[in-house]
Amino acid sequence: MPEPATGPQQVDIVIRGGWLVSLNPGREIFRDGLVAISGSTIVGAGSRADLGERYRGHTEIDATGNVILPGMVNGHRHILSGARGAAPEGMVTLDVLRAFYYPSFEALTEEDMHVYALHHSAEMLRFGTTLYEEPGCTHLDAVLAGIASTGIRCRIGPWTWDHGGPSAGSLPSTWLKMTHDEAVERLKDGVATVRALGNPRIRDAVTIEGVGTCSDQLNVSAAELAAELDSLCVLHKATSEQEVELELAAFGHRPLEHMYRTGALNSHVFLNHMTSLAEFEVGLLAETGARVSCNPSSALRLSKGTTQTGKWPELLRAGIPVALGTDAENASNFHDIVRSMYLAAVLPRDARRDPRAVTVEQAVEMATLSGAVAMRWDDELGSIEAGKEADLVIFDTDDFDWTPLHNPLTNLVYNATGHSVDTVLVGGEILVQDKELTKLDGQELRARAAEVDRRVLKRIGADPRPAWPVRP
Repeated sequence: MPEPATGPQQVDIVIRGGWLVSLNPGREIFRDGLVAISGSTIVGAGSRADLGERYRGHTEIDATGNVILPGMVNGHRHILSGARGAAPEGMVTLDVLRAFYYPSFEALTEEDMHVYALHHSAEMLRFGTTLYEEPGCTHLDAVLAGIASTGIRCRIGPWTWDHGGPSAGSLPSTWLKMTHDEAVERLKDGVATVRALGNPRIRDAVTIEGVGTCSDQLNVSAAELAAELDSLCVLHKATSEQEVELELAAFGHRPLEHMYRTGALNSHVFLNHMTSLAEFEVGLLAETGARVSCNPSSALRLSKGTTQTGKWPELLRAGIPVALGTDAENASNFHDIVRSMYLAAVLPRDARRDPRAVTVEQAVEMATLSGAVAMRWDDELGSIEAGKEADLVIFDTDDFDWTPLHNPLTNLVYNATGHSVDTVLVGGEILVQDKELTKLDGQELRARAAEVDRRVLKRIGADPRPAWPVRP
């Protein structure tokens, strides 16, 4: 009998051409790449010369001349946030939290949070973020519904604290105040709520506030709960020298050191900010397997002193998984991880007067694979390889910031912004095409978010007008 005819394998999507930055174990970059996608999964990735005749797609995407990157990760992005650009100027972290953030958080209704979930997720998708960590929100059910409808990936849990740390005296006296036991039950309920949703793009987190707002007992309980449930314990820690001074006065130890001494660090703990570290604390992180999100834009915006007290190069050298994040509306004010890559690369160099302190390669890793590792999702995400989920970003390089294009990493980190993102896929689903959202109306969402902002500002009596006189 004659041999059956053979031909290309039919798949759902084939992306052909372009610089394919794979982040595979060999960190290969394919000058003329190809990615084949079946369902939600990458089935082939490599050189077009090797794979071009092997696959045919129901949808074919021509990426010739463009740059293809794994979906980017935002390791710290609040959905629970205040009106963008409205926070008072001239305040450091702990002061602005008490004066503006906490009151605005308390004022947000269930519907407000749903709108924010839609708007903030849509904004991140437009700029190439496919996965983010929300470090604790209110009205969790409404937020989950919003996130799910956008198609983005997220790790999330409920805002939780027990007013038991050294900052307790300055916290809102009634808003979400709970005992240790009530906080633990809230965390358990949050995990159960996320898991009951059954959405593979949304994973749970054990989310406590930190920043001196939680008792030692709650810090330990949250870390243990995350390990027990195979989740991720998320909290803000070592956010500024002000926080360090508070904990030194209360405990005689620095914040990270105190967590270590009390047994609140393990490989399921994800620490946001970590701006103020001592050299020896890097070793404590490495020993316990804890993970970190660095948020350079909010550190600069809130004068955290990250260039003086940050230890990003040391964290990377120690092999600690480090993600990049953008924080809240009035911390970073922008949520473009490409801009964060630039800051992550250049700030430590200037601080150390060392042009190799953080390389462009490390900055790209922080925004992709290292971010996925930090969020305990690298089993599926972070690189463009067969078997991984098809989360991809295609950058349009037909503009001044990408031309000439000799090295896609240097152009990406030093030149570009997320505005050059043309196409975004999450799980093989095209969510951004030709720089437009495919499932959402961006203009409508911007208008709805602005209306929420106005209502919140009115509720808390905030007036964000410029310091300079405004004339009609």
